[in-house]
Amino acid sequence: MEQGNKIILSEVQQLQNSTMAMKESMDEMANGARKISETGNTLGAISGKVKTSIEEIGTQVDQFKV
Repeated sequence: MEQGNKIILSEVQQLQNSTMAMKESMDEMANGARKISETGNTLGAISGKVKTSIEEIGTQVDQFKV
């Protein structure tokens, strides 16, 4: 009976270790997704600024037309 309990405890420990590893992987994936989202937001903001700058340059160029 003692040997059976040791086997069960060992299996439970392996299950806990696997669960912890899965949780850590899920946390890493969530962090990666957050960083991708932040990068997308930053690129969107930069794109907006570039568009505005191009429009301003276009307006200034138009002022020189005769």
